[in-house]
Amino acid sequence: MEIEKLKLKIKDSVESQRQQLIQLSLNIHDNPELGFKEEKASALLASYLEDNGFHVERGIAGLATAFQATYGQGSPRIALLAEYDALPKIGHGCGHNIIAASAVGAGVASKFIIDQLGGSIVVLGTPGEEIFGGKIDMVKAGTFKEIDVAMLVHPEVRNMPTEEALACSSLEAEFFGRPAHAAGQPHKGINALDAMILAFTSINSLRQHIRGDARIHGIITDGGDAPNIVPAHSAAVFLVRALDDDYLAELKDKVDCG
Repeated sequence: MEIEKLKLKIKDSVESQRQQLIQLSLNIHDNPELGFKEEKASALLASYLEDNGFHVERGIAGLATAFQATYGQGSPRIALLAEYDALPKIGHGCGHNIIAASAVGAGVASKFIIDQLGGSIVVLGTPGEEIFGGKIDMVKAGTFKEIDVAMLVHPEVRNMPTEEALACSSLEAEFFGRPAHAAGQPHKGINALDAMILAFTSINSLRQHIRGDARIHGIITDGGDAPNIVPAHSAAVFLVRALDDDYLAELKDKVDCG
């Protein structure tokens, strides 16, 4: 069959799923779940694929909400990645509900090509993308070992065939001090929050001296227990991002508070 006719067939398949995919996306959007807790989203996506003739394996790579849905057999094995976790207190600010619906819709639409040309289409449910990076665990578990090509679509304000992604690494920082009553005996305390604020300020000062394609950002996760107690403990999490591993390693050394 000619390429243009194949494309038209796929387009018709996507169009036939339009309302189901929109509803699937809206259901995930209306029920945001944090990374590795996406029980509803994972179940909805896996069931949709199962109902459309895919063989589904749930809980792969030791991750309860990850799944692998396969149609066809042999090579090439083309993977479509579905993300479906949400951000804390924000919900689906990054459109992972759309990414998920797009992946399963494309997977079902590709069945016709598999029937015509052979090979396999694999929809991978990749949880914990916003903060934890579930794909890392899946790579380590060998999920991608036999995959020839992996693709993902991400919502944007413009159409682009490819996009560069920043390598990302997280760093956790902790300081330990000594508690004391901040009004009665402050001189007996050692302020762990002061240490964190100094570290945070120093890291912020570093921003103007890094490349424009790199990022450093973080939050303080523990700043003490009460305003009238000298904080005995403080903690923060930073994310460092860069276009290449070498520069990422260089930035991590600069940010590392240890």
